[in-house]
Amino acid sequence: MAVYFDHRVEAPDSSGTAVLLAWHSSQPLLAVGSVSPASGGSVDIYLQHGEHVELCHVERGFSPALLRWHPTKPLLAVGWETGETLLLTHPHGEHTPLPPNTHTACITLLEWSSTGARLVTGDQAGVLAMWKVDARGRLHGNHLTKQQYSKPLTNCIFRPTPPAEDVSKLAKAAVSGDEDALDKFNWRKASKGGGVWSPGSQEGLTIYASTADGCVFSVDDRGRSVPLLTVEGRVQKLFYSERRAMLAVVTDSLLLSQFSLGPEGGAQELSKVKLSGRGGQNADIVWTESGLLITASGEQLIRLWDLERDDNYVLSLDENLGFEKGELLNCVSYCPAKEVLAAGTNRGRVALWQMVTVTNQKGDIKTQWRLQTPTELEGNISQLQWGSSLHLLAVCSTSSVLILSEHVMCSHYSLQVAAVQLTPTQLSLTYFSTDTHLTLRTDTHIRAVQVAKDTVTVWDGRCVTVYEVSGQALRSTGSFQCDSVALAVHEENIYTVEPNRVQVRTPQGTVKQLLVFSEAEGNPILLNVCRSYLAVGTDAAHVRVFDLTRREAKPLCNAKNMAELIPDLGALRSVKCSANGNQVSILITQQINGRPDHRVYFYDVEMDTLSHFDFFTGRPLSGLSQSDDGQRSRDNEPELASRYPVSQFWDDSEPRLFVCETVHVNSEFHHASQFSVL
Repeated sequence: MAVYFDHRVEAPDSSGTAVLLAWHSSQPLLAVGSVSPASGGSVDIYLQHGEHVELCHVERGFSPALLRWHPTKPLLAVGWETGETLLLTHPHGEHTPLPPNTHTACITLLEWSSTGARLVTGDQAGVLAMWKVDARGRLHGNHLTKQQYSKPLTNCIFRPTPPAEDVSKLAKAAVSGDEDALDKFNWRKASKGGGVWSPGSQEGLTIYASTADGCVFSVDDRGRSVPLLTVEGRVQKLFYSERRAMLAVVTDSLLLSQFSLGPEGGAQELSKVKLSGRGGQNADIVWTESGLLITASGEQLIRLWDLERDDNYVLSLDENLGFEKGELLNCVSYCPAKEVLAAGTNRGRVALWQMVTVTNQKGDIKTQWRLQTPTELEGNISQLQWGSSLHLLAVCSTSSVLILSEHVMCSHYSLQVAAVQLTPTQLSLTYFSTDTHLTLRTDTHIRAVQVAKDTVTVWDGRCVTVYEVSGQALRSTGSFQCDSVALAVHEENIYTVEPNRVQVRTPQGTVKQLLVFSEAEGNPILLNVCRSYLAVGTDAAHVRVFDLTRREAKPLCNAKNMAELIPDLGALRSVKCSANGNQVSILITQQINGRPDHRVYFYDVEMDTLSHFDFFTGRPLSGLSQSDDGQRSRDNEPELASRYPVSQFWDDSEPRLFVCETVHVNSEFHHASQFSVL
């Protein structure tokens, strides 16, 4: 189970009330636009824990109107209510203004193309301009095209290049001096890991722009603007489905129209329907790539329309989970990577629905939304937005801006003591030998916990605090600052990591021993103590075990490079050792796609050999089996097949007992986990 830690942004005193939020798509950078009656408006950039980037502070005597990040670079486009537009670079805060007098009215459009090679700006007076941005994120001369529509511009999207585009023709055009064709070869895809352009992945240079009177235009960077379609009312949202070559248009009265688009231009209306719910410009509308339209408009419901299946339904809050009767939902944001829908309420709560796809016995697929326990904040929540590759959630309320980050609630068991996290700042402790239950509340968020016979050690990411049991209470006996990415405890020793070594510390933080790793062996990133042995895993895929039975830790073996034994190893994900230190179990991610491997590996320290159990086939290798009964093992194969391991545990007294938690490979269809004892 997961909880969300909230970090309040460290806003300058002069920033005023936040009105705009914008996440970078990959980097943990949050832009916030604010309005102050005394000083006008400002724009600030914050890091993932709310730290303010002082060099990236921009003030004007008027309000910011729009914020848009470049899809790959730390470059923010800022539009103001006067028509001024500038590019702000993180982290140094350089300003690049667009040529003056391009816009003289409030900016209503700021849109980057999918690779950031083009930027579209538009304003309240109907002026639209398209700009070229080079590979370094610098503005390239004057605008490529400028259009005047005499009506307020309301929305803009880019249409991707048709997949049938001929690469050889593009190459010939690029050689002959066609700059647009040359751009497509020079620009890399805006996706993880990059890669050269390929047909269908690079944007085209055509946009669809809408006006307040219901007109939608097709515009290219050569200056050609063609009326495409007209709808009844002010266009509030445009959505394009590349798979269906379909353009969806939503007006402020929630009139949804769908149009098919021909390869040579032109639009044909497919359907038109009036969506239920409150309309108006305050309605928050989200479109997902799977064809789901989601709206929140200050009602007690979230409304969803599945355009692919021609279905609609609503989501509501549940008072049994902690929501109040009559609580209203103001805004929504959807995270495709996590398949989580977030909504902000007027009572300061964030509602989260997890999308779950299930199949029945007939093989029919159905989508369900499971409401989670709310995250309690303050004030009336007016905006929220998912962003960055860390999938952070920014929340804007009447009182503040907060950044929510998901944290899987931690737990630890050792020597008949168990700790389980209940809330970001609370632990439940159980001492099985005396049947005692205690609760520990801390002043900071708990990111890791380690228990021993008489101590509880917690870490908030920056500080380690040690508590001792005193009767029916816990008292702090030591605390020290520490930025370690891993933490382990054995008796009176605390183990933390820094580049190329493990630090052995006292409860007060004094380093009394260093366990050094060579540069080739890498930096320690994974620690695990079982009984009296410490297993260490590094970012160079090396594994090493230390004997902790003596006054100083002694290596039980040399560092072993798992990349030499495991083909296509990407990185170590988890390293645990048995109670006698002779077996090391290893979970990894694959080199090709970064996904969890479906095997659990076992390294025998004495024999210097490696075996594994494959949860995809449900079969062991090298004689490893669930039991000595071969027939029973074969009977269990179907139950264990098509899974991959997510966590692992060794018993701290019986060195042969190993437990592994697994989930189905197609976990979007099966969300049940299973524990296997090997």
